[in-house]
Amino acid sequence: MKDGINGWKKAGYATEGNPELLEALIAVNKNDFAALIITEGDAGKLKNCTFVDFRDEAKFKKGHVKGANYVDYGNMFSKPMMEELNKSNALIIIHDVPAVAGVIAATLKLMDYPNVYILK
Repeated sequence: MKDGINGWKKAGYATEGNPELLEALIAVNKNDFAALIITEGDAGKLKNCTFVDFRDEAKFKKGHVKGANYVDYGNMFSKPMMEELNKSNALIIIHDVPAVAGVIAATLKLMDYPNVYILK
């Protein structure tokens, strides 16, 4: 749907799952994601930042930001990964598909990670 979840609901289609989570996701998506875009240079100026690379492992191995943590997108909610990410650090999301980076950022914000950015 052109208007995403809101368009789906306005068209009268049913949704499944937790309605509170759905409403929270809609609210997060009202944010201007352009404000979350950050350059590597500006990210380096942040205090306590962690680069988290969600790209394909082959791309990560071919080249990545120095010190970046590789996380398999399919395992991003695994307990070890979640324990590794510190909520007091700024998280810099790396993915080569902007829409995926936005979904990851929105999801982490819903999980109470306060400082989430997307690497330009």
